[in-house]
Amino acid sequence: AAGPCTILVNNAGIVTGKKLLDGSDSLQELTMAVNATAHFWTVKATLPQMMAADHGHIVTIASSAGLSGTPGLADYCASKAAAVYFDESIRLEMRKLGKRGVKTTCVCPFFIKTGMFEGVQTRWPKLLPLLEPEYAASKIVSAVRCDQPMLIMPLVVHLAPLLKGIFPPAITDYCLEWFGVLDAMDEFRGRAAPPPPYPVGAKGKAA
Repeated sequence: AAGPCTILVNNAGIVTGKKLLDGSDSLQELTMAVNATAHFWTVKATLPQMMAADHGHIVTIASSAGLSGTPGLADYCASKAAAVYFDESIRLEMRKLGKRGVKTTCVCPFFIKTGMFEGVQTRWPKLLPLLEPEYAASKIVSAVRCDQPMLIMPLVVHLAPLLKGIFPPAITDYCLEWFGVLDAMDEFRGRAAPPPPYPVGAKGKAA
């Protein structure tokens, strides 16, 4: 039999990539359900064991989109912002309850080249690059091993919350426009559907 759960990685995520008025209600609700609401159920299922042992780690794969709005990603940004602050609330709950052995790590990467955001663009690839999956995974593993509460990557993304905390929205919006955030989704295609295992309409091979 499996022992108690000591690490939970909330990694599931979907994206529609549609402007607010172009997206269907059902897909927008599904985005919130998968990217945010599901975290409640997985954490509630595993947290009691972690608290009883005062040992465990909850990893939330959020996004830089949870730190700043992006045109064409209203539902995605909302869901990832929810994930960011859900993680922060759990971390503070554990602190208040004295469960210092239950750690959390919230991961906020820029777009990762997994195919999920196929077609997305960055204006300054040297400054704000699309991330390689292997690099992102390595950084996440290191953050978990070091009990790092939050991982934001690349480094320049740290400017998003900093700008919002210091400057009025007009200046922040200008900075986001300069970085190309407003245009990032213009050529978005998303992950292509996999080809069928055999031609549509044909019969499958006998086992």
